[in-house]
Amino acid sequence: MKLYGRICHDLNEVTTESVRTRVRGVTNNQGKYKCNQCTNTDPKLFFQYYCHHCNEQVIYCRYCIQLGKVQSCKDIFMIESKRDESAAKYHLNFELSEQQQIASNKIKDCILNNQPLLVHAVTGAGKTEMIFEGISAARQQGYNVAVVSPRVDVVKEVYLRLRDAFQEEQIDLMYEGHAGQYDSTFVVSTVHQLMRYDCHFNVIIVDEVDAFPLEMDNQLMQIIKKSSTMKSSHIYLTATPPPQLLSTFNESEIIKLPARYHGSPLPVPEFIFNDVKENRINKKLLNFLKEQIKNSRKTFVFFHDITYMHHVFKIYQQYFSNIECVSSKDKQRHEKVNRLRAGEIDIMFTTTILERGVTLEFLDVVIIRSDEFECSAIVQIAGRVGRKWSCTTGKVMCYHVGITKKMTRARNEIVKMNRLAQEKGWLN
Repeated sequence: MKLYGRICHDLNEVTTESVRTRVRGVTNNQGKYKCNQCTNTDPKLFFQYYCHHCNEQVIYCRYCIQLGKVQSCKDIFMIESKRDESAAKYHLNFELSEQQQIASNKIKDCILNNQPLLVHAVTGAGKTEMIFEGISAARQQGYNVAVVSPRVDVVKEVYLRLRDAFQEEQIDLMYEGHAGQYDSTFVVSTVHQLMRYDCHFNVIIVDEVDAFPLEMDNQLMQIIKKSSTMKSSHIYLTATPPPQLLSTFNESEIIKLPARYHGSPLPVPEFIFNDVKENRINKKLLNFLKEQIKNSRKTFVFFHDITYMHHVFKIYQQYFSNIECVSSKDKQRHEKVNRLRAGEIDIMFTTTILERGVTLEFLDVVIIRSDEFECSAIVQIAGRVGRKWSCTTGKVMCYHVGITKKMTRARNEIVKMNRLAQEKGWLN
């Protein structure tokens, strides 16, 4: 693997690549520190210690410490980028819908003209397939392309679909603990991995731009800019665009896609008053789960709190054999998700970690204490249901102890998108 476009800490790692520039890892401008790897300027994220090798006080950045220590007494090296044209042929075993084709054309035009675009598409609209033509056009121009997301699960899912489509392309997959193996001309990664690059990508496509931690971390948005070339295109894909992001686009830079690729409407959440306790069985939930097993349906049961979820799970696991629970703190998280995809788990108790990136057929969802969830989370969770051609319908059951404005807003947003799709003639 070559280090084209990367930030290098040790020149011994460089072979035939050229160094574009070198700079101190952390610089001080009028008392304000800046990390030249991740662009961090937050004083709370810098730490000072005495370096016995340099015999002086040294400042290092804690924001990007997982990529190696960047400090004021050592240089970092920006490696020259490589740009190779590629045929970038892709395979798609179905024709894009009218809505998808409109979006695909718009994405391609923005990429070739170095323009930004916000794609506000409902869950299940087929966003990944919409970016194929744009990626192909970019690679044919020799543009370096990155498809990124805040979530590892989403990154893995997108990578598999891109790898199946672009079978002759060398695609680097990168996330924490998994390094790329090619020349970084076509990268699929978590957003954090972009910290490794400087002025390298002509095109960055950000999937699930509203997902944690990107929605809460402005620094990551700066990293997207820093890893891009001076003239570049940023394409943002989301079903629930944050207001702050929306405010940065004008109307001509936003495209709204209200229909799913298969033409069936979005499932509308059903609000059900039901208080699920963590210390005793809830008959309504138990009977529903038994009925799910009887009908050979899969079920996600979403919780807002990990401890609460584990307490409830202990009660219900004695009633079912193929039942599991998973959260971001679960060390077996990836193994459980793989088993879920393989059909080995019928009921999954989960936090919002599975609100994105996992697509199953014959799936229904229950949101426990939906009154504790954000509007965007409810929309995303509802979007897990009915995504497959083989099963375009399903239930979204919101158990609550009182309907909130966020719940109502989420349901209204789904109803509004269905109505818009119907008006445009994009529903079956």
